[in-house]
Amino acid sequence: MWSIFRRELQSFFYTPLGYTLWGTFLMINGLLLWIFPSNFNILEAGFGDLNLFFELNPWLLIFLLPAMGMKSFSEELKLGTLELLLTKPLSTAQLVIAKFGALAVLLLVVLSVSVFYVTVIADVLRIDDAIDWGVFTGSFLGLFSFSLVLAAISLWASTLVESAFSAFLIAVFAGLFHYYGWGQIAALFNDFTTYNFFKSIGLQFHYSELNKGVIGLTNVVYLLLQVGFFLWCTHLNLNQKNQ
Repeated sequence: MWSIFRRELQSFFYTPLGYTLWGTFLMINGLLLWIFPSNFNILEAGFGDLNLFFELNPWLLIFLLPAMGMKSFSEELKLGTLELLLTKPLSTAQLVIAKFGALAVLLLVVLSVSVFYVTVIADVLRIDDAIDWGVFTGSFLGLFSFSLVLAAISLWASTLVESAFSAFLIAVFAGLFHYYGWGQIAALFNDFTTYNFFKSIGLQFHYSELNKGVIGLTNVVYLLLQVGFFLWCTHLNLNQKNQ
């Protein structure tokens, strides 16, 4: 399992695609948060926090994670190496966990740029004492947990087709719907109970709660269950294709 984990990490850093994805993600973040006049520009907002960072990044990660995970299993299926991997003393579950773990580590590294942004805010606005590190930590954990769900969705999508690009499109659509779509469905109902039910299914509802800096048990459990559900679906798909 560890050999697969290391191989996934190395393959990301040994190809131009990995650096291109990270570079594009960080560039868009930097331009929207610090340079371009927009609703996400921190300097124009004048607030000494990273709320705008945590509002912007779910939309960017919905595209980044599918791009990072689109080849995870689709490439194995296309090249016929999935059967070879599973002939080793490696279970399907271990294979899924290894690939998911590699995505989680890569994700943690790219999101760590937010710590740098905090130091920039403290230096530019000179409000180091006013930064609420508790809220920042809670929001960061919320964003990371939300991203793990997208990573699991990306792995699941990559088991459906042999084309990496098709897997990317499926994962983007699924991520967008799961984040934004349930709220739109909820808005169709006038009944408060029905409205709350559909809204609570979506990622946006639970992420917005965590983004307040308060780690609510219900929201954390929801996100962990979502990760587990999509990894389980990934496991089932691989077992079916290996029969």
